[in-house]
Amino acid sequence: MSTSDQSRIRFGVIGCGQIAYDKVMPALEMARNTELVALSDPDTTRLERAQAAYPKAKSYSQMEDLLADESVQAVYIATPNFLHASQTVAAASAGKHVLVEKPMAINAEEGREMVEAADGAGVKLMVGYMTLFNPAYKMAKHVVDSGMLGEIVSVRGRHSYVIHPDNISSAAAWRLDPKHGGGPLMDVAVYPIFTLRDLTGLRIRDLFATGTTRRLHEKTEFDSVLLTLLLQDGTPGVIEATFTYVASHIELEGTEGRLTLTGHITQAIEGRLEVDLWMPGQHRVGERIVHEITPEGMPHFYNYLSEVEHFGDCITTGKEPVSSGWQAVHELVVADAVRESILAGKRVDLRF
Repeated sequence: MSTSDQSRIRFGVIGCGQIAYDKVMPALEMARNTELVALSDPDTTRLERAQAAYPKAKSYSQMEDLLADESVQAVYIATPNFLHASQTVAAASAGKHVLVEKPMAINAEEGREMVEAADGAGVKLMVGYMTLFNPAYKMAKHVVDSGMLGEIVSVRGRHSYVIHPDNISSAAAWRLDPKHGGGPLMDVAVYPIFTLRDLTGLRIRDLFATGTTRRLHEKTEFDSVLLTLLLQDGTPGVIEATFTYVASHIELEGTEGRLTLTGHITQAIEGRLEVDLWMPGQHRVGERIVHEITPEGMPHFYNYLSEVEHFGDCITTGKEPVSSGWQAVHELVVADAVRESILAGKRVDLRF
């Protein structure tokens, strides 16, 4: 093994489905500080496909065998949502650093168990919020942090995609089952929830939620979730998440301008940022800043490439990941509050 190889974090992949195969495996291979050394999936077809694409990686039908492989330093977990907690705890107990797909768990209790397991084992835990590495998002973060918008007075987030009632495969059926981490709350709403937290640096302090079904009657509990909220400093906001239309939209209103970010919540490398800055003392546009991604020349898995490189750096240097487990517990506390609000029909105060 060369010196450069020794400096690379050796990853195993647990769950060789679409995202892992299309995005994260090539990212691990291309990244300057990681390499793919092991694969695990109980589905023979998925495992054989991954093994054919990455023949140097060892393959295991059982996760436990991969975790026992001493050559593996870190794992990427891309299994159905309801398996994340138990598999993360097992990986941490085996001394592996963990990058786990979103949502990190089904509820806040599971999330805290994952964090405590990682802390107890002395390993890093990061949640796969890959959109935080999207160039349009990073520019939006720069704009907010610079203070260009002035005081933030309102936030809005909308993320949705369509699931057709008659086009649900058996393999994807868990995505509609809330008990397995499915439904628009865990599969969709988590994106605007963590995006608004990261952009503003503020958690949600209380919320009121509504759930309804418009298209997937008798297929899932709700296909649409809407919540009104207040951030820690009292800033009001709204989040929409559904399986009934296609949208990706984040908007911040400030005393000195408006930020609009569209199309960045996607597996692809896309996104458009538009910032309107008001004329001094007026609510008219005096300056408009536009930042749009042109993906030519960038790998289609660019967001994931930046994500795994960041995690590799965190393992090497000891710094905290941009989406650490403790930070991501916020999203699970919010999800628990949404469920409580819908069930009780009342506003819920969040406690962290």
